Formats: sequence, C-alpha cells, structure tokens
Amino acid sequence: MKSTRDELSMALEALRHRPIVTESRDYARSWGQARARSATARKVVAGSIGAAIVAAGVIAYLVSGGLPGTSINLSAKNLIATGITETRTVALEDGSRLIVDRGSRLRVAFTADARNVELLEGQAHFEVAKDSHRPFRVRTGSAEVVAVGTMFDVATQATRTTVTLIEGRVNVRTLPGTAQTQPKVAAMMPGQQLGIASDGEFLDKKLVKIENVTAWQRGTIVLDDMPLPDALSALNRYSVTQIVIQTPALQSRRVSGVFRIGDVETEILALQSYFGLREVSRTEHEVVLAN
Repeated sequence: MKSTRDELSMALEALRHRPIVTESRDYARSWGQARARSATARKVVAGSIGAAIVAAGVIAYLVSGGLPGTSINLSAKNLIATGITETRTVALEDGSRLIVDRGSRLRVAFTADARNVELLEGQAHFEVAKDSHRPFRVRTGSAEVVAVGTMFDVATQATRTTVTLIEGRVNVRTLPGTAQTQPKVAAMMPGQQLGIASDGEFLDKKLVKIENVTAWQRGTIVLDDMPLPDALSALNRYSVTQIVIQTPALQSRRVSGVFRIGDVETEILALQSYFGLREVSRTEHEVVLAN
C-alpha cells in the first residue's frame, strides 16, 4: 500500500508545472484503469484454480433459477421467483435492472422487437435501460405499463394493480379481457401512483412519497393512511402467519404506521392497541383479532 501511495505522489509531483487539472485527471484515470486491469488479472488466475471444483454447483444454481444479480438469457422465457424471506436483484442483458420483492414471481421474455415482463405475483422495482426501438412492457392481470427508459414500481394483488412512477414517464393501459370493452390509457408523471382494479377500472391517481413506496427494498413496510383491508394485505404478504380482523365495522378505518417486514408480533400488538382488539385464536398460519 505504501509503494502505491509513493508512486502516485511522485507522479503528481512531476505534474506540478504542467496544466495540473487536465493532466492529473488523465493520470488518475489511467492509474485507476491499470490497477483495475491488474486486479482483474489476479481474479482470473485465482478463479481458474477453483473453476473445475465449483462448476457442478454453478450449473445447479442456474437450473434452479439463477443467482441474485446475474444476467438472464433473454432468448428464452425466464421465470424469476423469490421466497417469502428474500429479495433478488436481477441484471438483464439489455442493461435494465429488476429488484424483485419477497414472495413474488415474474416472467421475462425478450425478443429482437420487444421486452416483455409478466408480473404474476407480488411486487418488483424496474430500472429500464433506454431502447427506443424496443419498448419495455410490464403486464399484470389487468394492466400493462409501457416504458422506454424509466424507473417505476409495480405491485399486483388479487383485486388491484398498483403502479408508482419514480423517474421518467410511462403509459398505463387496461388489458383486453377485463370488463372494459375499450382499453383505457393513462399517462403518469414522476411521484404519481395509479391503482387499476381487477376489472380494468382506473382507481385513484395520487401523489405519493417515493421513499415510502420503495421502503420494502430496505426491509420496511410503510402504511400511509391506508384502508385496513389494504393494510392487512400489505402486512400479510410477507408472512406465513396471516392476521385476520373479524370486526366488520373496522373495515372502513384507515391505518398508518411503520413496521419491519416479517415482524408479525409487533404488527399484532400495534393493531390490538390501535383498534382496541384482543386475540381470540392463534394457529401456525393465522392469528384472529376481534373486539
């Protein structure tokens, strides 16, 4: 480390009487590239030693769905699925990046003319590389999001699809097969969130706090004045133990709060305190609360 620092100091000293800004920047760039090439060469040599040993394990991982952060062969349809305790970052070959939420499934199908993703379950964050010749489409059961190069989140539930635009622009349209005879189209601006019902009806379009929408990427659930049924759905999708509230009069009430994902006991205590509920039954898969 000392010799490396000495090398850089001597080089900068030699530049003292030259156009220092331009030349020192150029030197720093070439010096960094040289170190990167050297480090890469060392990694290649070290990696080749163990390649034969791990080859069978790598093949097994790829067959089972791939490793987080790896590129996907876009010449075929690819299913990406996450367990209830994991998120996965996937780098696509076009330069786009996906962050797949816990308990989610999606299918990627790229061709020479199209970039299509079908969100089958759960939620994902999309950072789309620009390609004006191949629009990037994300479909759920009731809606399609069309983008060229932008950043957005899509969540799908049994009763609705929710699209949140973070950067750029997207168009959202309802899909044929819903109750709508003619597809509806809505343009979105950054910071907007749009709900689409399972029958293709547009629901609320509103401004939201992006940090709340993307909190799941940091292991947190933020409920911001959310109807109780939607709040329970958001909490329950991260746990095998489902919280059920058997009080019809509370279904119109709204909830706000911040929870650590998967912390069911804290969620139960908070709901009991907030609504004056008690626990009436508990199994491995369900906790029932009521007045």
